[in-house]
Amino acid sequence: MDNIFDTNNLYPGYESKLKQHFGHYFDNVFIAFSPFFHLNKNEQGALKISPKNTISLTELQEKDHTFKNLKPFDGRVIYTQNPNYPTDEEIIKDGIIVPWQYVLEHGGFSELSEINLALRTSIGALRDIYKKEDLNKILDDFTIKNGIFHPTEGRITILSLMKIYHCLTAIGKLELIVTDEFFYGRKTLNISEFTCSEFILKVRGYMYFFPIDRSLLFTIDWDSFFFLICGDQDLLHQIIPKFEFEGFYCNDETMHNWDFKEL
Repeated sequence: MDNIFDTNNLYPGYESKLKQHFGHYFDNVFIAFSPFFHLNKNEQGALKISPKNTISLTELQEKDHTFKNLKPFDGRVIYTQNPNYPTDEEIIKDGIIVPWQYVLEHGGFSELSEINLALRTSIGALRDIYKKEDLNKILDDFTIKNGIFHPTEGRITILSLMKIYHCLTAIGKLELIVTDEFFYGRKTLNISEFTCSEFILKVRGYMYFFPIDRSLLFTIDWDSFFFLICGDQDLLHQIIPKFEFEGFYCNDETMHNWDFKEL
C-alpha cells in the first residue's frame, strides 16, 4: 500500500469507498459541510448569494477575446465569478454560519443530499441528465429571500478554515503541512505564529491540510461543497462536536457521490 501522504493520494477516486481509501491511516472519516452564511452587517439582498454567475457567450467574448472563435452550442452553460460575492475579509469579519440543517428544515428540502445536489447544479458540476434544476430553484428562492450566501466549491471555505485553526490550536497540533491541488506547493507552517485571520489569508486556496504528525487530514475535491476530516475515532469524537463541524460520519460504503447513488 502506497503512503497516501507521500504519493499525493490525499483524496480518493470517485469509485472508491472513503473509509477504505484511508483505512491504513485513519479509522474514521467525517463528511463536513461547507457552511452557508450571512453577513452580520449586510442588508438583505445587497449582495448576490451565489459565488458564480452565468453569462452568455457574447458577454464572455466581449470580456475576453481569447474566446472569440468559440462557437455557440445549445448545451453549453458558461459560469463566471460573481464580483458582488463577499470578500474573504468581509466573511472573516462579519460572516455568521447558517447550518445546512437550518436550510433543510426551513428551505423546503426533504434530506441533506438534496441541498448538495442543488449546490452542484448551481455551478454546472453535473451532467444534464443528473442536474436538479428544481432543487436549485428551491435553494435560490430560499437563500435570496433570507439573505443567505452559498458556500464556494472546491476549496475549504473561510468559515471552515476558522474552525480548523481553532481546532488545531486547541489540541496543540501547531506544525501544519498544507498542499495545493497539484501538489507543487507543499509547505509547513507553525500556526502559532499567526492570528486566525492571518492564517486564513495565508492558506486560502490550498486543498489538503494535515499536522506534521499526520494524526488528522482535512481534504477536499474539485466542485465539492463538503470536505473530509480523517482521523481516529477518539480524536474525531472529541473535535467534531467541540468545534461544531456539521455533517455526518461515513459508513463502510460511503463514496464521494454520497448524494446521488446513480452517479
